[in-house]
Amino acid sequence: MSSGFFEHKLIRKDIVEKRAYQEAIIKSAGRKNTLVVLPTGIGKTIIGVGVAADRLEKYPDSKVLILAPTKPLVEQHKKSFEKMLNLHPDELKTLTGKIPAPKRKKEWHDAKVVFATPQVVQNDLMKKRVSLENYSFLLVDESHRTTGNYAYTTIAREYMKQSELPLILGLTASPGGTKEKIGRICGNLFIENVEIRGDEDEDVKPYVQPTKISWVKVELPPTFINISNHLENLIEKRSQYLLKNNFIMSSKVGKGVLLRIQKELSAKLSQNRNPFFFPALLDTAALIKLKHALSLLQTQGISQLHKYLNKLQSEQTKSSKVIINDKEMKDVIEKTLKLHIDGVEHPKLDEIIEILKKDLKDGKKAIIFTQYIDTVNNIYSKITKNAPELNAVKFIGQRKGFSQKEQLEVLDKFREGIYNVLVATSVGEEGLDIPELDLVLFYEPIPSEIRTIQRRGRTARKKPGKVIILMTKKTIDESYYWSAHHKERKMKKVLHEMKNALNNSKANVKAQESLDKYKSKNEKLVIYTDHRENSLIQKLKNRNVEVREKQLKVGDYIISDRVGIERKTVKDFLQSMIDGRLFRQMSELSESFERPVLIIEGDDLYTKRNIHPNAIRGALTSITIDFRIPILWTKNVEETATMLTALARREQLDEKREIQIRCAKRPKKLSEMQEYIIAGFPNVNSKLSRRILKEFKTIKNFVNAGETELQKIEKLGKEKANGIKTITNAEYIG
Repeated sequence: MSSGFFEHKLIRKDIVEKRAYQEAIIKSAGRKNTLVVLPTGIGKTIIGVGVAADRLEKYPDSKVLILAPTKPLVEQHKKSFEKMLNLHPDELKTLTGKIPAPKRKKEWHDAKVVFATPQVVQNDLMKKRVSLENYSFLLVDESHRTTGNYAYTTIAREYMKQSELPLILGLTASPGGTKEKIGRICGNLFIENVEIRGDEDEDVKPYVQPTKISWVKVELPPTFINISNHLENLIEKRSQYLLKNNFIMSSKVGKGVLLRIQKELSAKLSQNRNPFFFPALLDTAALIKLKHALSLLQTQGISQLHKYLNKLQSEQTKSSKVIINDKEMKDVIEKTLKLHIDGVEHPKLDEIIEILKKDLKDGKKAIIFTQYIDTVNNIYSKITKNAPELNAVKFIGQRKGFSQKEQLEVLDKFREGIYNVLVATSVGEEGLDIPELDLVLFYEPIPSEIRTIQRRGRTARKKPGKVIILMTKKTIDESYYWSAHHKERKMKKVLHEMKNALNNSKANVKAQESLDKYKSKNEKLVIYTDHRENSLIQKLKNRNVEVREKQLKVGDYIISDRVGIERKTVKDFLQSMIDGRLFRQMSELSESFERPVLIIEGDDLYTKRNIHPNAIRGALTSITIDFRIPILWTKNVEETATMLTALARREQLDEKREIQIRCAKRPKKLSEMQEYIIAGFPNVNSKLSRRILKEFKTIKNFVNAGETELQKIEKLGKEKANGIKTITNAEYIG
């Protein structure tokens, strides 16, 4: 057990209990960028405080940055650090988006320890309100979020580039269940060291309160089974085309697989309008909706299914219409409506009342987690009606209607004992300081190991706790439970393997080389970008590109003295066809740059708007042939940033081209000017103008040619020849 308190000149005396595993992790995390994985409630924050104190003692003129995903969690960290760190309160500052930018800039300057959400920090970095050069420590709480476009990723990269004394600490209870996901988190945080402790570790065991986990399985009533059978028949029916053509191997395939197939089919159809893919895409979309309807029935209840079926009936998509028009689905709708009117509930609701009445005695408290806001309302109504003595309250996210102030008021009343049951959505899983709970009740299992661990960690912090998971027998509930269970086991295995690998000296050398390479400024790329291209600017900076924002007259990006690039999303490309901007922009791009490039970003080019595919193909053909502009295709913003970086590297590093803004139109070659003049005649395009010049050699010969001679040119008939001669022979009247 404890052997006294931490002794450190920057940690208040007799405040922080000394624990061997925390001391060991603080020492380890003080040397290398470290990912710390600890169960909820056994002191991750104290480790952060310990490392921060060491860095501030070692580098007294430096600063510390503490990141957390939500404002309440940011405030919670500030309170913890104020309580433990021996610093003046004015040296600890919380920065939020509500603080005006000029004042925030001053707070950055004055603070010793900054607490902030990542969005605020990212915004201030982009606007150059702050430099992280003097920050000797970056703490990233809930670091499992450091993936994809989340702001943590950007901040970590900027920190590693700017800081003279970089050290990163990532804290989480669960980083994910696959090597790929954990690897992405470690890569994005430049992790060189992993520290993992679990309930079973000898140095942690004395501080872990026992948690009793049990499962309550419920049977679907016959009325539910009847509707369920109809939905399963519809699923089988809609699976046949996909099965026959090997898109899927079983009608039992999960929603995730169907979503992947849907994305792949959409991409194929954007490039090839093969009729073979249309029924596959339709059936995939229908299956996703049918499986969701089945899941709502089996795991949530009749009212949730009824609401979803009403939504499908109001939709105008082909997949919804094909489902609703099926005779068997009409039976499902009719039976669901009758049960809804009769007030039939899912059997889980009765189980909840029994569990709460049995377990919530002598001032005990509970939280009930569920996926859906409608289910929150049902559970709350059931408790209020059948067990009003329990004093339940709904606890939902800001997007669903609760302001941050309302959330904190509910939690305060929960602490005071005014409420003893929280009925919560995922907002209760992380990021809020929820008081100690005696019981955590899952209305349904969830397939995410991260969220399962977070839910479970809401109990057994200072005293023994209980977790009860409700499951509907022989439904997706059981699959989700085992999915999360296996992912959690795999996560622990992967983390231990990673820890062992990183402890290997060769791995450490390789990791350091990787960091050194990243920090290198030898391959500095520069891209001029239009100031309106905000979505891509940060992603280019993430790739170590110096972005210079300008108001460009032509194009969106300039990467050399000869290459200008126009970027269009699929939506913008189609809109520019409709409003007439497209060819004007392509003409300006072609005239202004020796090597113009068009990037089209996204998919479903042929299905986004009501434009005939032939018109789209015609536009693409004209851009490529008439304007001689190559088209590059990218899937998303990330891929566009990668493409721009590759183009800039080729021009600036491989070809050694200078980068400069060209405001004037580029000089045309003589042949281009000749083609341009001929193409100015009625009904003569670029292709025909080149054919004319090849035949007549000069513009003079063309103008002097008779109507009969003109008609000898392929695609230049009598009508066009007559129009040309009318122009050349007519007297000018000013």
